[in-house]
Amino acid sequence: MTRKKRRETPEWAWEQKLIDDYHDYCWRQALDPLYEQMQQWKAGELRHHDIDQAIHTTHKKNQELYSLFTNQRDFLVRLIQMDRNWFEPWLVEHPAPEGVTLVRPF
Repeated sequence: MTRKKRRETPEWAWEQKLIDDYHDYCWRQALDPLYEQMQQWKAGELRHHDIDQAIHTTHKKNQELYSLFTNQRDFLVRLIQMDRNWFEPWLVEHPAPEGVTLVRPF
């Protein structure tokens, strides 16, 4: 059984920064393409059907993200670390404090 981390600890603060930054990254991955398509639609480069489909696709992605980020904190922290392409560069800028156990690469 894992002990519950207190919010005042460096470990909790590091985990929260990890979650917040990954959350922002995921939302940008989901919404940036829609933004670009909206610009194309506004410029007359896409039809109504195309933007309708883009909105629908983005909505489905948003539901997946909501489901992901409502998981338990410990699971989410481990899962984020498994996205090595995102996590490894992030870790360089945000070294884990003592007491954080990192997920080992496969």
